[in-house]
Amino acid sequence: MSSIKLHWLENRSKGGYVTFGVPWKKGEVTKETVFSVNDENGNAIAYQEKPIAYYPDGSTKWTSYTIKTDSETVEINKADKYDGFDGIKTNETENEITVDNGKFKAVFPKQGSVLMKTPYGDVTLKAVKELRSKDGDVEIRKSIPYIGEINTVEIEDCGNLKTTVKVTGEHKNSDGSEFLRYIIRFSVFYDENEIKIIHTFLYDGDEKTDFIKGVGVQLTRKMEGELYNRRIKITGDCGVMHETMQLLNLWRPRLGPSIGIQPIYSKQLAGEKVSLSEMVDLRNGNAVTKEEIDNVTKWDSYRLQQVTADSFEVKKRTGHEECTFIKANWGKRSKGLMYIADEIKGTAFCMHNFWEKYPTSIYADGLCTDNASLTAWMVPPDAEAQDMRHYDTVAHDQTYYEGFPEIGSSAYGIANTNEMSLFLYDTVPSDDELMKQAETVQKPSVLVATPEYYHEVKAMGEWSLPSKDTPLKKWLEEELDKAFAFYKNEVEQRHWYGLWDYGDIMHTYDAQRHCWRYDMGGYAWQNTELIPTLWLWLAFMRSGREDIFTMAEAMSRHSADVDIYHFGDLKGLGSRHNVVHWGDSCKEPRIAMAGHHRALYYLMGGDPRIGDAMDDVKDADYATLNMDPLRYFYKKEEMKLPTHARSGPDWSTYCSNWYTAWERDNDNHYRDKIVTGINDLKKSPMRMISGSNYEYDPETGHLGYIGESAAGGAHLAVCMGGPETWFELAELLDDEVFKDMLVQYGEFYFLPVEEKKKISNGLLTGNGFVYPYMASALCGYAARETDNAELAYQVWQVLIHSLAGKDKKDNFDIGIYKNYFNNENLEEMFWISTNFTSQWCLNVIVALELTKDYIKDSINDYEWADWVK
Repeated sequence: MSSIKLHWLENRSKGGYVTFGVPWKKGEVTKETVFSVNDENGNAIAYQEKPIAYYPDGSTKWTSYTIKTDSETVEINKADKYDGFDGIKTNETENEITVDNGKFKAVFPKQGSVLMKTPYGDVTLKAVKELRSKDGDVEIRKSIPYIGEINTVEIEDCGNLKTTVKVTGEHKNSDGSEFLRYIIRFSVFYDENEIKIIHTFLYDGDEKTDFIKGVGVQLTRKMEGELYNRRIKITGDCGVMHETMQLLNLWRPRLGPSIGIQPIYSKQLAGEKVSLSEMVDLRNGNAVTKEEIDNVTKWDSYRLQQVTADSFEVKKRTGHEECTFIKANWGKRSKGLMYIADEIKGTAFCMHNFWEKYPTSIYADGLCTDNASLTAWMVPPDAEAQDMRHYDTVAHDQTYYEGFPEIGSSAYGIANTNEMSLFLYDTVPSDDELMKQAETVQKPSVLVATPEYYHEVKAMGEWSLPSKDTPLKKWLEEELDKAFAFYKNEVEQRHWYGLWDYGDIMHTYDAQRHCWRYDMGGYAWQNTELIPTLWLWLAFMRSGREDIFTMAEAMSRHSADVDIYHFGDLKGLGSRHNVVHWGDSCKEPRIAMAGHHRALYYLMGGDPRIGDAMDDVKDADYATLNMDPLRYFYKKEEMKLPTHARSGPDWSTYCSNWYTAWERDNDNHYRDKIVTGINDLKKSPMRMISGSNYEYDPETGHLGYIGESAAGGAHLAVCMGGPETWFELAELLDDEVFKDMLVQYGEFYFLPVEEKKKISNGLLTGNGFVYPYMASALCGYAARETDNAELAYQVWQVLIHSLAGKDKKDNFDIGIYKNYFNNENLEEMFWISTNFTSQWCLNVIVALELTKDYIKDSINDYEWADWVK
C-alpha cells in the first residue's frame, strides 16, 4: 500500500480526539501488520487501533483508529514496529471498574444507582412516567419518578488513549416497578477533561397508558464556598450568558459608583473570586457585613429549555418550590451547554443536536445548597409528555397505503439515542472556551480519507466517482446535486426536527396542499423505504461532502433506533412508512436492514450504538415466526416450512444482516446461511428471477420454492438494497454460478413481456417487473459482466427517460410557490416522491460505475447528446 492521507471534514471542528475507520484491500493487512500514524510534518502521532471487519481469508477489511492531533492532515503508513505509550490505566475488580486518565479517576460501580463517580460529582439516570386518567370531567395526570438501576457493567473498548465503559439497566421506582431500559456508554480520554456519553433509552411500556414525562442524565456534586463565587454559564446562539448565585450589583450596600462600572461586580462576572473583606460600602466607607450580603437574592435553579427548533428560553428561580420561575433570557438555537461552578470545581453538560432533537433541556438545581445537580434532559419534565399512541383507531390500508387492515402500531422495543459531553474544570473557563467546546460537541470532528481511496478499495461496494467529461455525465451529476440540495433544504424548510423525527424525511408530496402527505397513512414518514440511507451514504463516499455526511448520519442514527424493534417478539424487524414512525402494521426486515448503517459504523471506527443495532438485526429472520410478512397471502396449515421470505426484500435483507455479522466477527455461521439460501435459489426454475415468494425456515436458512408469485411486485426484490448487497457478496463468495444468476436476473428485467413469457416457457408473465429504473444497477451489472453494450445503452435509456418524462418536465429543478402558510417563497417540486428520488439517485451512482466503459467520449455514440436535450 502507498500512504493513506486523511483530512478533516469541512464545516466541522478540527483536531482533538477522533475515532475513525480505514478500509483496506483484501490480503493487505493482517494481525501482524504494524502502522505508523504521522502528522503533516511527518511527526509520529500516538494511536489506538483495533480491527472492526475482516475478509473471508482473515485479513483485515476495516481498522478503527483513535488519535489526538491538531494536524491539518494525517497519514498512515506501514511500519516496522509501534511501541505505544503509557496512557489510561484501567483496573477491574469484583465490585467496580476504575479508569485513570491522568487528570482524574472515574469509578464505575457494578451495582446500585450511581453509574459513575468522579471527583467532580456522581452520575445517575432519571426517568419519569406520566399516567393519565379522568374523574368525571376532571383530567388527572400523575408523574412517577424512576431512577436508573445497574444490571451490567463492562469495559467495551480499552486502550491507552480511550476507554469506554458500557452500562445497562432499567429505571426503577421505589415500589419496584420498572420503566424504560437503558444503555449508556462513558468514554474517557487520556489527559482530557471531557467524558463523552452515549445514552440510549428503550421503550418498554404500554403506549396507550405509559407516557414519557422525563429521561435524563444527572450529575450530583458538592458545592463549596460563598454563593457570590458560585456561577452558571449557558451558551446561546452567539455567546454565553453568565451569572452568579448572588449578583453584587447592589443598591445598599453600594459596592461601586451609582453610575458606571462597579469593580466588585465586574470582577465577579469576569470569573474571578471575590471576598467579603474587599467589599466596602462606598456611601460611608464601612466594611460590608455578612448579614448585608445574606440579604442579596439567592438564585438556586436554572432551566435551559429548547422549546421548539427555533426557540429556547432560560428561566431561573430562588430556592423555594413555592416560588415561580422567572424568564431570564431567550434565543433561537442554543449550543446546548450549561456550566456550573463553586469556588473549587466546575462541571458542564453539553448535548449534541440540542435544538434539532427538541424538546431538550438542561437543569441546574440546588446551586445555593451543599449538593447541586446538573441534569441533561432528553425528555424534560416541564415539556409535554411524549405520547407514543397511534394517530387513529382504524387502519387505512387501502385508502392511504397503510399496510394491512389491522392497527399495528406498537412502540414497544424502539429506542432513542442521544450524545452529550460532560466537561470537568479546575478553573473558570472563558466564554470563548465554552463556545468552542459547545461547537465541538455540536459539530464533532470527522477524519476521512479521499473518495478516490474509498473507491479504490471498494469500500461499500460498487459506486462511481463524479465525472462530467461527457454531456450525459454532466447532466446526471447536476441532477444528483439538485436532488440532494432539495432534500437538504426540505429538512429546514419543513422543520423535520424533534426527538423522534430528526433524521427522517417524508415519503410523497401533496401538490394541492403544497406540503408532504404528513397525515396520509403510508405516504408520511419514509422509514428507510427504498433506502434513501444508501443513496446518501454513497453520495458522501463519492463526494466527501460534509453536508451530505451530516444528513446521512442523522438518517442512520434515527432509523437505527426509532424504526427498529430492539427487543420483544418483533426484535430485528422495523415498521414500514407511516404517519407515526412505529405505526404501520407491516413489520418488515427491510426497514431494519444492517446495510442502512454499515457506512456510518465503519467510517466512525466501529460506532458502538450502530453496532448494537446491527447486532439486534442479525437474527431478524426468527422474528418472522411471530410476524410472517406474507401472513395474509397463505394458509398456515398448508405450509411445509414455518414462515415466509421473499427473495427480496426479506432474504436480501437477511443477506445484508448476515454479511455484516460475518465481516464484523468473521463468524462463518452467518456466511453459511447466505450460502444455504443461494443454493436453494439455484434450484428454482428461473433461479434468482423466480419467486419472489418462498417458504422459509430461520433455523436452517432454507428457502422453499412455492411457485411464481410476487406479493407487491417483483420490483420489491431489487429496490430495497438487494442488488447492492449481492454485488459485494459476489466478490467474496467465489461462486461463479451466483454471479451468473445475478447476470441472468439483470438481462431479464428489461425484456418485453412476451419475451419474458417465452424465455420462462410461460412460467412468468413478466407483468410484475415494473419500475425498471429500480433495476438499472442490476442490469448494469449484467452489462458489465457480459460486455453487453446494448444492455448498457438500455440502462441509460431507462434512467434518463424516467426522470425526463412528461410528468417531471423540469427534472429536479425547484419551483416557487408564493405566500405559503409560513413561507413567502416556498420551494417545492410538485411531483416529488422520495421513493423515486432515492432509487433514481442510487441507481445512477451505481450504474455509472458498472457501465463506465460504455459511456463514450464521443457525443455521437448511442446519441448521448440527444438524451441530454
